Amino acid sequence: MPTTGSTRLPTVELLTGRGFVTGKSGSGKSNTASVILEELLELKFNLLIVDIEGEYYGLKDRYDLVHAGADDRCDITVGVSDAADIAELALVMNMPVVLDISEFADPLVGRELVTAVVEELYVQEKAVRKPFLLVVEEMQEFMPQTGGGDELSNLLERVAKRGRKRGLGMLGLSQRPSSVDKNFITQCDWMVWHRVTWKTDLDIVRNILGAEKAQQIEDVDTGEGFLMTDWDEQVRRVQFKKKRTHDAGATPGLESYETPPPSMVSDRLAAKFDTEGIDLTPTIELPAESEEDVAADEQSGDEAPEDGEDETVSRAALVATVRQLQRENAALREELAAVPEEEAESSAPAESAVPDLSAQAPERPPEREGTAGNLLELTELAMYLSRLVIYRLRSLTR
Repeated sequence: MPTTGSTRLPTVELLTGRGFVTGKSGSGKSNTASVILEELLELKFNLLIVDIEGEYYGLKDRYDLVHAGADDRCDITVGVSDAADIAELALVMNMPVVLDISEFADPLVGRELVTAVVEELYVQEKAVRKPFLLVVEEMQEFMPQTGGGDELSNLLERVAKRGRKRGLGMLGLSQRPSSVDKNFITQCDWMVWHRVTWKTDLDIVRNILGAEKAQQIEDVDTGEGFLMTDWDEQVRRVQFKKKRTHDAGATPGLESYETPPPSMVSDRLAAKFDTEGIDLTPTIELPAESEEDVAADEQSGDEAPEDGEDETVSRAALVATVRQLQRENAALREELAAVPEEEAESSAPAESAVPDLSAQAPERPPEREGTAGNLLELTELAMYLSRLVIYRLRSLTR
């Protein structure tokens, strides 16, 4: 009983038939599939889930199953060569399997693994011959409507057409029914239609459920939808239960934000990027040359730099100087952090002991008009301020 009402679904039809659950993002599609799978697992029936987004490992909260994939979250790490063992584990040894292909670095390897596992299930079912459900998420990725299917697409179509005779059923899921191969949809003997709004998707609903249902389906609540079943030739409007296990596919909410202290952020960023030569200090913008500056340059007879040559060299020198000072400041910060707080306080000299650096300020160069003069003044100012910071930090560490 996956719904909140009295609707019951025959287990053997779910395990050996062809099902399709669809609906736009947030309509309850994945929850409906999870509720149906929970009911089957509760009754100790077996299945294998092709999980393309890493959403179904949450079933482990309540049920014994194997999470197989390519990363450390999985119970076992598998590859294409393990396909026969995966199929035997699920089909012969009666251990439900979540085949998670979301973390394969090469998507083609994940697709090749799915192809090999489905092929093994189809072959082994000929000898085992027991009800078994293959669940395929994001069906449009494997059986697209565009046609010209590859080996996996043709294999899934074969399972849909002939798998039932061996006991191998299939449940496909997709947000966009118009993107799924119609050869699969038309063979399904039970379907769940959640909220859809795109015109092309509504056209599919209209062709299958009729104009009245197509008009209503745009406004159904989350988790609500139309259940179509061939075994009793009925279409019901039902509300599915909420899943009992962890919802690993839920969209992250705002509660996941935790703001760190600003000091931690700045220290970590400085430690990470300083050696890479990335400037974390506020950018010093050079003043734009006004029309008056240009006129003054012309009157004074100064020659303009060719193609910005002199200006480019000066800017490069300024950047190199600032970055060198940043590296020195970072080294001093590390030395200061290594001194215990009590020692630093006891050894810190009085304020009057700090040398007066104002007398050491560089003399102002002869005034010059234009960008070159402004650039030189800014360079010397930056160097002076940096030296002041360095001397003060050193006095604290003595």
